[in-house]
Amino acid sequence: MKKNITINLCGRLYQIDEDAYELLSHYTETLRNYFLKQEGGKEIADDIEERVAELLDDLKAQGIEAITIEHVEDIIRQIGQVEDIAGEALDNPENQNHAESSEKGKKPLGGKKFYRDSQNKMLSGVLSGCAQYFGGDVNLWRWGYAIVCLLWWVINGVTPFTFGHLFALPLLLFVAPVAFFPVVPYLLAAIFLPETKSPEDVLKMKGKEVNPQTLTEEVQEHTAKKKEKGEGSQFWNIFLGVICIGLSTFLTIGFIVTLGFFVAFLAAHETMADNWWNIRYAEDIQAITFPVFLSGIMLLTSIGILLYCSIHAAVSSFGKTPSMSVRQRVMWFLLWVASTIGFIGCVTSAVGRLAKSQTERWDREGRRSDGAEVTITDDLGHEFNEEEYHFFKMNDWELITAENTDRYTYSGEWMTGNFNVRYLDACNDEAPVIYTARKTKEVEPGIYRLSAAVRASNANKFIYLYGQTIDPTTNDTVQLAKRVKEIPVFGTEGGNIVEYAKYGNTLQDNVTIGTDGKPFVYDAVVNELVDRISPQDRQKISKAHHGKGFGWSYIYIDSIKVAKPSELFYGVTTDERITGNTATTGWFSATDFRLEKIGDAN
Repeated sequence: MKKNITINLCGRLYQIDEDAYELLSHYTETLRNYFLKQEGGKEIADDIEERVAELLDDLKAQGIEAITIEHVEDIIRQIGQVEDIAGEALDNPENQNHAESSEKGKKPLGGKKFYRDSQNKMLSGVLSGCAQYFGGDVNLWRWGYAIVCLLWWVINGVTPFTFGHLFALPLLLFVAPVAFFPVVPYLLAAIFLPETKSPEDVLKMKGKEVNPQTLTEEVQEHTAKKKEKGEGSQFWNIFLGVICIGLSTFLTIGFIVTLGFFVAFLAAHETMADNWWNIRYAEDIQAITFPVFLSGIMLLTSIGILLYCSIHAAVSSFGKTPSMSVRQRVMWFLLWVASTIGFIGCVTSAVGRLAKSQTERWDREGRRSDGAEVTITDDLGHEFNEEEYHFFKMNDWELITAENTDRYTYSGEWMTGNFNVRYLDACNDEAPVIYTARKTKEVEPGIYRLSAAVRASNANKFIYLYGQTIDPTTNDTVQLAKRVKEIPVFGTEGGNIVEYAKYGNTLQDNVTIGTDGKPFVYDAVVNELVDRISPQDRQKISKAHHGKGFGWSYIYIDSIKVAKPSELFYGVTTDERITGNTATTGWFSATDFRLEKIGDAN
């Protein structure tokens, strides 16, 4: 079934089918293009159009409602071909002199001109134009281009997996825009090359001379091709649709995988999981969060544009929607280029920030530029990395005992969520950790309290205090009683600090509150210690680790009586010689030690 079109010719309306309209349009356009170059040619062209309208009126008078291609061909035979009409026009003395002068000034066609072939196009006519300009069968050009694209995509898709590493899939996503490099020249040609609009353009594309005879032959040839168009063209339209559907499927998978990685990274940023994409510490994730977030948006946009365009091409190849206009193509191409460049720029920024973050961390940890640790040995033979050594020295800590642990400090789960805060820490899940770190402080007579922020994964980890007084007259040493307090076991969630930060001002004496099913009794001293924390940090503590806290608790040793000027030793330990309890496996953390005078000695 053919579509009928209503046309207006010389102020009169006619119903004509689309094939007949195209032949009539090419015929009248060819005549007008030719005669407009001659003096008085406009009147000749108008007369011809008037003659065509008269013949169409005759057909309507015969009761023919829709003009067919056979009617148009009959009209052309009655009026004559272009060269016949041109000959008659040249017989007119008024036009002869002008025609002769035009022929004298006319130069032969010097060569072909590159156009997009609108008559044989499947998508935008670029490959058909290449076949006309360079020679060869247009189908060979199409198959060759499809094979080149396929090989390029296979090479770029398979190569990342030859690394055999977790980075293979992220690398595949990184090279995804590069994989579409063969499409770029096609897109540029589709956007910027002119398209054949008239038989004269087609002749220039083929390298033929433009004259009445060639123009007429081109109109007839195009009409014949239009009539014969059938299974072959339909096959290529179906083939193009299948290719676009396959490309759309590939892009859809790429879009979903990219979105999955994007969401996973955001989740990793929220939980600050270690070893994400081989990133050792959470501050590295923090450093690259913003550029990675932007690069994810840019990559999703880039793939999304290609996905939309491929779906649109698939639908239009089956005739369900018109092809994109040049303006739409330019717009989508520029958006795709901008998003791709933005993606590459954001990835470059993320790599730079990651390198800077690692360098700063290596500086803090006392590592060389290649990441290797610099070790320092103290007087007791303990080997420190430079960062831990400076931590002990700057905070006046002494490492007395350290067995079955490969670290003496740690950072990453401070109570406020600040991952740069360092604290005392030791860990071993296979052997009992034997560890003692201490500080020394000279004090005057009075009543003292030792407090600390601590956490532990297993029992038998303690804070401790003991001291000695030296009698200046006898030079005898008097030992003060040893005091210990066990660290509560909350692991990496809960602890009384987060509870008091949330609810401390609303609790009453002797009210039991619970953290993850581990109850404890309200303690005014703990509430006082938490209340000393700034409101901003208390708010951070309440929100840290999704409101669960990191297991930190305040504990204290109270009523430490010092009768004479003395030297006190305090810190954290798992040593049985101090605690009287057998050391266990697991880990502990301790910091924020405070030895405070809370009263006068009696």
